[in-house]
Amino acid sequence: MFFTFVNQFEGMLKKIAGTAGTRIINAVFTLSILGLFTNYVGSRGLGIIGLVVLDITILQLFFDLLAGNPLVYFSSRTSLTQLLFPAYSWIVLLTVVVLLIFLPFQHFDPTLLAYVVPKGYGHHILFLAVINGLNQVHYNLLIGQGRIKVYNILFTIQIGLVLAIFTPLVLANGSPIDYIDALYVSWGICAIVGFLLIFPQRKSKSMKGWKDVSKEVLRFGKLSFAANILHLGNKRLSFYFIKAYAGLPSLGIYNAGAQLTEGVRIIGQSISLVQYSVISGSRDKSYARTITLQLMKISVFLTFIALLVLLLIPTDIYGIILSKDFGQVKQIIVALFPGVLALSANTIFSHYFSGLGQPEVNLRSNVAGFVVTILFALLLIPLFGITGAAATASLSYFTSAAYQYIVFKKQTGTKAHEWLIYKADFRAFRTLVVEYFQKRASK
Repeated sequence: MFFTFVNQFEGMLKKIAGTAGTRIINAVFTLSILGLFTNYVGSRGLGIIGLVVLDITILQLFFDLLAGNPLVYFSSRTSLTQLLFPAYSWIVLLTVVVLLIFLPFQHFDPTLLAYVVPKGYGHHILFLAVINGLNQVHYNLLIGQGRIKVYNILFTIQIGLVLAIFTPLVLANGSPIDYIDALYVSWGICAIVGFLLIFPQRKSKSMKGWKDVSKEVLRFGKLSFAANILHLGNKRLSFYFIKAYAGLPSLGIYNAGAQLTEGVRIIGQSISLVQYSVISGSRDKSYARTITLQLMKISVFLTFIALLVLLLIPTDIYGIILSKDFGQVKQIIVALFPGVLALSANTIFSHYFSGLGQPEVNLRSNVAGFVVTILFALLLIPLFGITGAAATASLSYFTSAAYQYIVFKKQTGTKAHEWLIYKADFRAFRTLVVEYFQKRASK
């Protein structure tokens, strides 16, 4: 049993290493884009894009009911044709519904709409959401098929194209719309490539039974949708409060601090992505528990080190790199430190419960976090501005992770001392890393 676990963990390590490498490259690209924004567009422009991306993400959550994370779970359990047809159809149908709702609303009360949709960006948000929705269908199916390397390459191409296109545009114009144009091209190309990677993999062209499959996906997706929209609310609801109380420039500064701090989540995201892929394709709960416990220690420890590095960088350095308008970024990092550490645990827990087909646990954890978000956002943001928003996020993340910990402990019987990091954990992980790279070097 032990050697089976080691072999399985070594296989996961290989995927994690590849995913982590990809995420690091993407983090560098993202930081480069952030640097261009702060120096050539300014805090107000970054605030506008923060709202645009948030609105796209909200629409994506509705797409996810039939075209999101549930596809990872079902891709190994049913045919691709039965998943692709309803996913594409749902994206088109929902887009039409959104148009029918917001076009009249825009004429009746444009002032209220402007609080959530930056003026002049509504059509861009809708079109980009559709393209991103198609992308996510392909990405989730690739992950569900265990084609992590292909997913990593395609995801890197996507963000690399954004940087390559955005750089000359922003240097010439210095406008938020330059980023929008870059998204159109990069997301559009990757949506086409993703389709070409997935569509030929269909083993059957028959759509017979797609309605029954869609009902199962929707049943699973409803819980995931509710959990994800609450999770997004915990992370980003404060954007709307900041815009209302402090304006777009302050929102831009907060967005920069959040991107920098949450950027270290690449550690947990890289680990949990592979964890989810493995657990969702397995039926062994004992293995899922052992893997989650081991990866949790690694994820939280490495995230702590990365956050500590960010914390030790002097405030003046942030001002030099991001421009003088972003001097408050260090305050955001300090306030988000405990929250992002809790978020690294939350990510591992979430993928554990989703992988076992228990999204209701994540839903309840996010309900708890959302209640905290509402209460403290109304209290802290008017008093302390963007620092209050960061503190609110930290409290919310901690609440969600604490609830998941309690459920995990109750279900698995995990003892408190098992969460402690021992020298044996480091030795085992180091051995696996060394062996992995030795094998790569010998090939």
